[in-house]
Amino acid sequence: MEKNMNKYPSFTIIINQHAASGRSRHSLKVVTKYLNKHNINYRICTTPGNGAQDLVCELLNNQELNDSIPLVMGGDGTLNQAINGVKYSNYPQTALAYIPAGSGNDFANGLKLPQHHEIEILQRIITAVIPKNVNLGKANLNGKTYFFINNIGIGLDAKMVHFANQSTLKTVFNHLHLSKLIYLSQINKGLKQKPFNVDITIGQQHLVFDQIIACIVTNHPFIGSGVPILPTANPYENNLDIIMSKQLSPLQVANLAYKIFTNGEHLQSPLIHHYQLHRFDLQTNPQQYGQMDGEDLGKKNFNLHFSTTNQQFWL
Repeated sequence: MEKNMNKYPSFTIIINQHAASGRSRHSLKVVTKYLNKHNINYRICTTPGNGAQDLVCELLNNQELNDSIPLVMGGDGTLNQAINGVKYSNYPQTALAYIPAGSGNDFANGLKLPQHHEIEILQRIITAVIPKNVNLGKANLNGKTYFFINNIGIGLDAKMVHFANQSTLKTVFNHLHLSKLIYLSQINKGLKQKPFNVDITIGQQHLVFDQIIACIVTNHPFIGSGVPILPTANPYENNLDIIMSKQLSPLQVANLAYKIFTNGEHLQSPLIHHYQLHRFDLQTNPQQYGQMDGEDLGKKNFNLHFSTTNQQFWL
């Protein structure tokens, strides 16, 4: 649905005021100051303790938006919850606006949205004529469907996410604007990752991999607050990228890390498996840690069916 170009849109701001250890509140002040200056109507809905999903779903189902644009402010986790709220509502095609205000903001990196430039992004949202389609990952796990904006990781990266989310250092690094160090601080846990098996089924084709320490299904290039793990991934294309790493020595870890951060040639390494797919099944064993968009999925044997869908954004 096109915006009325004869007037500014109004906004329902959905904000996680605890994102980035509370720094999102500063972003909110910047945004509301601009909206007040330009007489643009808005209201603020703060996400409750259980996140944005139920809040967004209820706003849509109860038709409480009153033609306003839902503007999500927070990190990747908040946006993930908001999108799942849209998809589980009676209005799953509702377009969202988004201003990154979290610690990692990998989805914003994937869309090349500028960090800490709230007004620039807001002006783009206000002047956009029609929303853009952005690809989403869709995963079925234990009979429930999840939508993800960034990636689902199993093994090494998920183990680091698990311990990083529990670490008291996360708050410290967020306050120091050093979010990239949150996950790197858990590298000692990652290096202790034991290998596991991955089975992938694509139609009638069955692929088996052993001695895997990390398996990531991603929608765009970045993980872990801006690490370009898959530089060829594109969030505007209707597919998902899988990258898997075999067990590595410390020297091989250093070599691959150098290539990841410099030229992307890690994808040519015989220690790395890379596939670009649209629909597939993936199983792992034995039990491993898993994460979806930075949120801990726990430790289990994973049996996932992957596909894609889309979400409209005012960009």
